[in-house]
Amino acid sequence: MRLKIEKFVYGGHGIGYDEGKSFFVPYTLPGEEVEVEILKDKKSYCECELKRIVNTSPLRQEPPCSYYQLCGGCDIQHTPYQNQINLKVEMLKEQLIRVGKLDKEIDEVVVESMEAFRYRNRVQFKFDGKNFGFYRKESNQIVDVSSCLILKEDIDELIRPLKRFLIKYGLCPSSIHIFSNEKNEKVVRFVFKDRSDLLNVVPRIDIIHEEISPLIRGVTFEADGQKLGLGEGFLFYRVNGYLFRVSIDSFFQVNKFLVGRLISKVIGEIGDEGFKRVLDFYCGVGTFSIPTGFYAGEVLGIESNDSAVRDAKANVRHNNLKNVKFLKAKVEKGLKYAFDFKPECIIFDPPRGGVGRDVIGRISNISQVRKIVYVSCNPSTLARDVTYLAKYSFNLRRIKLVDMFPQTHHIESISVFERD
Repeated sequence: MRLKIEKFVYGGHGIGYDEGKSFFVPYTLPGEEVEVEILKDKKSYCECELKRIVNTSPLRQEPPCSYYQLCGGCDIQHTPYQNQINLKVEMLKEQLIRVGKLDKEIDEVVVESMEAFRYRNRVQFKFDGKNFGFYRKESNQIVDVSSCLILKEDIDELIRPLKRFLIKYGLCPSSIHIFSNEKNEKVVRFVFKDRSDLLNVVPRIDIIHEEISPLIRGVTFEADGQKLGLGEGFLFYRVNGYLFRVSIDSFFQVNKFLVGRLISKVIGEIGDEGFKRVLDFYCGVGTFSIPTGFYAGEVLGIESNDSAVRDAKANVRHNNLKNVKFLKAKVEKGLKYAFDFKPECIIFDPPRGGVGRDVIGRISNISQVRKIVYVSCNPSTLARDVTYLAKYSFNLRRIKLVDMFPQTHHIESISVFERD
């Protein structure tokens, strides 16, 4: 069937309408007329495959990556970067209006450059014994790649030697995780499906250096909870003068260009307020807690990941702080510590599921809280949480879009709420 694409929506799809039904079409742009094939026909909408562009948008470009539309990673390389930003601004505003019932302009858009490639410091590759790369979109089929334009150059250079290494030694991990710091040092984790696969691993770091890269500081082989480690399991990453220890199992922001600016924007909302106590939920390795420690009287970070908590406690020492503490707990359990701590400001940096009604309702009972800084990687759950926060008199004052994920529809934002 033929459709006209009316707008671009969160999820990376253009959307067209016919007889009251919505049709979602990937790799399209507003204003284009396209021919599509319906893949899934639901009651109120259809998911479609793009077959042909009849009338092309002047904002369409030839994607620079030869794997585009094969690999499931990037989904907006078909338009120049400036227009990607424009689309993301509109997507964020649309989510706030549709889900959050709030018509709010975006106060600031934070980008690093108009190049917007070679930014990722972390990656997860897939391997099936033959193909080394990434899953196709909505599939478990692996697209074999020799390069990826959004990876840091030093990670990209590992693709060929990693594949050769795995084939040479008869290893078939289901996933390969790599994290790289600002010095191009790396840690690697190979994850296997069965413990018996660990019998075939190469237990010498010098062979890893010779076959793959001398800048690999450590390797972990893992299967079904059993681990074999060589060298270090973590790296040090210096950002804005702060020193972070980051383990291969710990979360850290993936954009090497913008992690420093993200930290600065969050701290800019805290530094001049003279807060006595700041609570950081979903704190990870202390990405925001550690810098906040230089401005607030006390900081408490709460995180459920073991590895991240160990890193965070080490980072207190590495940054010579005495007023920052970390607790291992899920947020729901950590709320009891929040009531005792009596924070005046709360930082949220949740996973894609957002914070949620229950947590927001309970923190609203802490009378001392007057400001919330909410770092979100999902505008849909952010918009939902905006409505919950408003019910408890926390109103959205500012929202900033930080483009941590160029070439993809993913959106990072910083929202600032203040209690009336």
